[in-house]
Amino acid sequence: MKVVAFGPEHTKDKHESDIFIVSDDENGLTISVDTVDVKGNRMCLIVNFEFIRGYRYLDEGDLMCYWKSGAFASPVHVFQVLAGGWSNGEACEPGVLNVSKAIDIKEWFVGTTNGCISILSDAIPTIESKNA
Repeated sequence: MKVVAFGPEHTKDKHESDIFIVSDDENGLTISVDTVDVKGNRMCLIVNFEFIRGYRYLDEGDLMCYWKSGAFASPVHVFQVLAGGWSNGEACEPGVLNVSKAIDIKEWFVGTTNGCISILSDAIPTIESKNA
């Protein structure tokens, strides 16, 4: 896999993190992540995509090939996936994601120690940090 880290760093110390809200409405796709900042304080990371083509939520245990790739070593939760992801690396049935592949849609990934979301969107996400 090839990814680019995107977003504020969290602590490098081992900690639990999780997606606790996913909202898909007129404001776009908003993902709220419970995590720990670089100083060790709990924080809420709010990631918003103004426009999306699609998204997929999976438990981190269902993405072992992602973690074994070593691509996600940066201490952030948001990545742009350049190669090897849902839209351009994983095997899928013929006819699935044809339009997204044809228009070369960007892929993003929000990863935690629990839930993970792959997002197909040309919108660059906005990221806001709030104290928990």
